Amino acid sequence: MLFFSKRSCCQVVPGVSGFTLLEVMVAVAVIAIAFVTLIGAQSQSVSIATRSKFDAMASLLAQRKIAELNLLDYNELAGGEGNFGEDSPNFTWRVKVTELSEGDTGIKGSDGMLKAVDVTVLIEQDANLSYALRTIVCKKTGAATK
Repeated sequence: MLFFSKRSCCQVVPGVSGFTLLEVMVAVAVIAIAFVTLIGAQSQSVSIATRSKFDAMASLLAQRKIAELNLLDYNELAGGEGNFGEDSPNFTWRVKVTELSEGDTGIKGSDGMLKAVDVTVLIEQDANLSYALRTIVCKKTGAATK
C-alpha cells in the first residue's frame, strides 16, 4: 500500500496489504460486464413477458371471433375487419374467407363444400405483434336446416 508523507513522494510500507490500481480497474471492468449482461437479460425478459401477454389475450379474442363466425350460415361467411369494442379497445381483427377447391384439399367432390376462415388479431401499439388462427368450415348438407 502506498502512503504519502512529507519526506518522500510515495513510500511502500512493508507488511501492509492492499490492492493495486490495476487490480481495482480489472474488478470494476468485470462488474461492469456483469451489470451490462444483467440489464440485457432484464430487457429480454420484459420483451418475452409482453409477447406472452399479447399471445394469451389475442388467442382468446381470435377464438371468440371464430365462435361468432361459426354461428353464421356457410353462405354468409365473408371477410372483413373491425375491432373488439370496449372490451378490448386496442385490439383489431381481420377475417379472410377462402373457398377451397378439390385441388386445395385433395378431397374428391369437395368443390363448393369447404371454406378456410383465417382470423388475424392485431394490436394498435405494435405492428409487429399479430396472432393468426385458421379454421375450416364445411357446408351443411342434407336435412339440416337453420
